Amino acid sequence: MKNIQTKFAIPVATALVGVVFLILGVSQLGFWDPTNGPGPGFFPSLVSVVIILSSILAFIQTLKDDSETAPYKKEELLVIAAGAGIIAGSFIIGLIPSCFAFVIIWLKVFEKATWKATLIVLAIAAFISVGVFDYWLGIGFPMGIFENFL
Repeated sequence: MKNIQTKFAIPVATALVGVVFLILGVSQLGFWDPTNGPGPGFFPSLVSVVIILSSILAFIQTLKDDSETAPYKKEELLVIAAGAGIIAGSFIIGLIPSCFAFVIIWLKVFEKATWKATLIVLAIAAFISVGVFDYWLGIGFPMGIFENFL
């Protein structure tokens, strides 16, 4: 019997996560409102479809790959650690400030970007996260400990 390796398990796990969020996005959040257009579940459902399709392609690619294990690099683990930091930060200071801190830290520390480039990217991220998601789609973000003060 062949051992289950991470190169097989990860595409299957991400496909299952995509299916769960597709079901939640369509059934509970509301995909489309006939009068107002896209609902809060519109974007999560689209992302879920992309995740499911890319997971299927990744699984097919692992069947063609003859190597024993997938190599992991330090840079890849930094992205995972940053994602965990955003999740932890969303409970403390809220999701939006955590994401903004992530953008600033990543661009200044790891990418060595100038302040001008960092602030331009931050302004675009702020417009998308607040303008599109909060105002247009009406998706409420976790506010962390500040939720009690507002």
